[in-house]
Order: sequence, then structure tokens, then C-alpha cells
Amino acid sequence: MGSLTQLRELDVSFNEVESIPESLCLATSLVKLNVGRNFADLTSLPRSLGNLEMLEELDISNNQIRVLPDSFRLLARLRVLHADETPLEVPPRHVVKLGAQAVVQYMADLVAAREKGYMQTTRKGFWYWLCSLCQPRGKKNQEMGLGSSLV
Repeated sequence: MGSLTQLRELDVSFNEVESIPESLCLATSLVKLNVGRNFADLTSLPRSLGNLEMLEELDISNNQIRVLPDSFRLLARLRVLHADETPLEVPPRHVVKLGAQAVVQYMADLVAAREKGYMQTTRKGFWYWLCSLCQPRGKKNQEMGLGSSLV
């Protein structure tokens, strides 16, 4: 599928598609993608969906997709998103109703918040560890429940 760089439209609706190969995301000229109405068979989108930089229309309606991939935030040109009868949880239904760009922005905000939270957790973990090295051994042992007799 990687040789489909000139492909502009793809419609695989009503085909009982179970998965979309990651290699489809190499079709970087794709403007319109319809994977709708594969019903119970299609449950996820490729993680690298965001590589489809030219994508303007996406139909994922009548599938079982619950979570959009993080890379969805990269679909800056997306103008039309059909997700009717798809039980999306991320993003929530009220965001989907606001339109394609609202979904793109929601996913961007979600990823940014997740990364910020990770950075804060990592930073706190590092600083906590560093400060714990500077504490007197007795105090560190007491915090660990070892008592001061082991010092």
C-alpha cells in the first residue's frame, strides 16, 4: 500500500473491514477517506492516521471505534468528519458535534495535557529522588519505616 502516494480518494465502506493497515497512512495525498459502515468489524483507526496531512473528509460512521488515535491532532486540513452511530468516547460526542476542527483541537489539547502531566510527574519524581539523597539517613529511614536503629 505504500506505493499509493498519488491516491486522492478511498472508499471501503460496507466491506466488513476489520482493520486499516498502518501502511495506508503513507498515502499522503489522500483527501477523502470513507471507512464508514463496516459496523461491528472496525474498532480502531491506525495510530499514524495523522500522516494523512492532506485529508479533508473522513467518514468513520457506523463502526465500533471508541477512541481516536493521538495523531488525529495533526489533521489540520480536516473539514468534514462523519461519525454518526459510532460509540466514540475520546473525543466525547458533544465535541464531535462541534465539527472536524473542534475534534482536531480537542485531540491536540488532550495530548498536550497528557504530556504536561507526564512531564510534571517525571519532574516531581526526579526532584523527590534528588532531595531524598540529601536528607539525613535517620530521617530517610524513618520515612521508609525502618527506624533510626539501622543507621
